[in-house]
Amino acid sequence: MKLKNIFLACLAGLALTSCSSDEDAFFTISENDAPRILNTDFPDGGFNINRNEKLKFEILVTPADLTTVKWLADGKVVYVGDTINQAFEAGNYTLKIVATTDMGKETSRTMSLTVKPIDGDPIVDDDAQARIQAPGDAVTMNGSNLTNIKKVRINDRLIDVTTVSNTSIQFTMPADMPDGQYRLSLLDEVGQSFGGGLVTVFSDALITKGDFMGQSEGLVTMPGRKLNDAKSVTVNGQECSIESITNDQIVIKLPALEEGVYDVKATTKSGAAIKFLQNGNLVETASIKVSLIAEEVLWEGTHSVDWGTIFEKNELAAKLKEIAKPRAILRLYVKRTDSEYAKGCAAVNWADIVNGGTDPNRGDVDITFEDKYIDFKLTAKSMELLDQNNFQVVGHGFDLLKITLIQPSEEELWSGNHAVDWGTIWEDDGTITTLLKQSAGPGSILRLYVKRTDTEYAKGCAAVGWADIVNGGTDPNRGDVDITFEDTKVEFKLTKKSMELLNNGNLQVVGHGFDLTKITIE
Repeated sequence: MKLKNIFLACLAGLALTSCSSDEDAFFTISENDAPRILNTDFPDGGFNINRNEKLKFEILVTPADLTTVKWLADGKVVYVGDTINQAFEAGNYTLKIVATTDMGKETSRTMSLTVKPIDGDPIVDDDAQARIQAPGDAVTMNGSNLTNIKKVRINDRLIDVTTVSNTSIQFTMPADMPDGQYRLSLLDEVGQSFGGGLVTVFSDALITKGDFMGQSEGLVTMPGRKLNDAKSVTVNGQECSIESITNDQIVIKLPALEEGVYDVKATTKSGAAIKFLQNGNLVETASIKVSLIAEEVLWEGTHSVDWGTIFEKNELAAKLKEIAKPRAILRLYVKRTDSEYAKGCAAVNWADIVNGGTDPNRGDVDITFEDKYIDFKLTAKSMELLDQNNFQVVGHGFDLLKITLIQPSEEELWSGNHAVDWGTIWEDDGTITTLLKQSAGPGSILRLYVKRTDTEYAKGCAAVGWADIVNGGTDPNRGDVDITFEDTKVEFKLTKKSMELLNNGNLQVVGHGFDLTKITIE
């Protein structure tokens, strides 16, 4: 029996001994009583419908004859009445159901409403930076199925789309658009309207990130808009040195900090707080993760990865070729979206970036709902692959949110004490050479820790077959490095020639007048 029927039966006095439900409903006959919403059938996790469906639901209230029910989506009344039967554009809404008596007493329920687009609907990407604009800005939004979009609607104003393709639209935010958060609608040539999510209009200075990474006393770049008026940035309450400032970014130097996560704040010359864009919201306090290992952000945004919608950007591939080294960690920040399965892999031409394996041995990594990121440790094979094709992220069932590179830290290969002279060179038995061939590459730093022992002269060189490991030069052009009594180490930056040499012989340390105490790679 429905709760409404139980309620009516009790009012009629048909059950004189008792009348109860699982909710132990409170029945009233007085206009002065507070209203109650009696439903026990609200869906867990909120309402979920498709764009071509209507939201259908009945609210049971008491006192029924003295109470008005209003339905608000994102604070705007969209329906009045107990039983809603309403269509919504695609998007995520905050749905509030308010029951108010004739005497003005009120109760409410708040939950989410998710309206999913159907196949073929125009969609714009959930890119936080594209969704926050200043009045008068030229706006570009990427997405899919956008060819027929002619106008957008923001704050009940129709705005012409100036440039359109299947994957992007461009329009200009009106110069007199007031600051605020509004729902975006996409209109085609016949006026049919499709949901585009929320956009924010914001006129003041803005830093378009809300979480940063850096090293103690290192530099951090904060991108944004209208930043020329910025005066100060503080981390953990300590003021940072501002190294440079333009309209589009602030570069700060962090104070000396232990590893950890700290609050970040910024102000203008007038003392007003500069807002940060964090998870789609404007906040006055951002965060920075200070690490002992440098983590460089290569790309940030939102890209839904499926087998047919892989991530691939030429500029990112070029950046990786420029700065990546073997043993670096390529980190993909992810958010699982598919309830059945999700897996992903960093790849080049559909081969995994670590070993070059292809399906079914590509090395795809399972992604859970708890995973924040997945890591891939680059190898010499990775460098070969990147030289030939573009970097990709392939897989299914997740959103790619950010790609970072953690450069390799210094790793010890050998330690001891070996007195180096022309007749007593240090030579690897093949163990370290094999490791270098697997995990080092062009750009890696081979570091020799040394202690000078000879008062007349001391010099040394990392070599293979008595040829210097950098260029392959031989005596007298081997590239021997002079070693002073103050020197604790000498360094050799590996090249493609280095890898050729290591394929044909073992690592050596040659020279005169010093002790070799440690060999590392970075």
